[in-house]
Amino acid sequence: MLVSAVLMKAQRLQVIDTDGNPIAYVCVTNERGALVGSTDTEGWLDDAKGNAVLNLSHIAFEDITIRLADIVDGRVVMQDVDFNLPDIEVKPKELAYVQTYYRLIYFDDDGPIYYRGGVIDNTYEFAKEKTQSKTRSLSKGENGLIRFLISTIIGRYIDRLGQIKKESTYQRLLRYQTEGKLSIAEGAPGRQIVSDTISVLGYIDTDTIAKQRTTSFNMWAYSDHVKATEEAAKAAAKGKQPKEEKKKRHASEESYYEVYRIDSEGRSRIDDFVMRQLQVVGHHASSGKQYMILLQAYTTDRDYLDKKDYKQLRKDNKVDMDIRELKQFEQVHHIPVLAPNVQSQIDKLFEKELNK
Repeated sequence: MLVSAVLMKAQRLQVIDTDGNPIAYVCVTNERGALVGSTDTEGWLDDAKGNAVLNLSHIAFEDITIRLADIVDGRVVMQDVDFNLPDIEVKPKELAYVQTYYRLIYFDDDGPIYYRGGVIDNTYEFAKEKTQSKTRSLSKGENGLIRFLISTIIGRYIDRLGQIKKESTYQRLLRYQTEGKLSIAEGAPGRQIVSDTISVLGYIDTDTIAKQRTTSFNMWAYSDHVKATEEAAKAAAKGKQPKEEKKKRHASEESYYEVYRIDSEGRSRIDDFVMRQLQVVGHHASSGKQYMILLQAYTTDRDYLDKKDYKQLRKDNKVDMDIRELKQFEQVHHIPVLAPNVQSQIDKLFEKELNK
């Protein structure tokens, strides 16, 4: 009871799954859909900032809305999403085809102020070992300037985050380990701990029963640590102390969460991509306001095709970039829904289109 009282007083809570494992990188917003924060690698949200109601969102779990007054032990349980890809037969074709759906939400202290969503046709050409992607997207900002700045400056980068990649995050971490940049150590059963010389930066969880592997990793923290280590070594060589302000290069934190299917040998093909989440959390330099960029991408279809078949498939699967059609696409493909008050704030951005 004493522990619970302390947790509630500090408004600190831990988000876990049904097995009791902590859930990292949960996006937390308040009743208005305004940003509260994000859970750390151990599932902790350090401060609810005086909010009585919280929305919890994570790509691999069902969004939930909780009341802090109802939490008695400082822990909140999220349920796995019912999102599984059917097995498909590997065929001797020219292309592996993967259709992905993505959505990006930009939160600040006032709530969601920018939304971008789209459908991507991805292919991997076996002969050339080459990936290609065709993206159809729509976006809407709280005002025209926000939409213009985000869409033109980083719009293409956002679209790429929803595409399949030749090298998964898991494969990249294995490469970093081989190059001596990271260490990957065995933890609890089915879990590996990824760390560098400074701290733990993520986890690799392999579920042989569900036939999938999950990789969680903070890439920007790793980049900052590399820079800090390099500067410390240079300063030590000169008999000096590294400059404190240069130890952290990024004013924000970036975390990846990525899921791939695996076979009985623990291997994945490029078309085994299931889902990806990217979170960037930081503060605006001028206003000091906190912000969060949340991107979620899901595989919605996959197959093995010849180029002629692929051209026809693109025609058959055409989705016009209209908010109503995009919402219908989400329903047909069982994309997990956002918390109702978060969705209602996003709908306000598209109010004119939805009222037509």
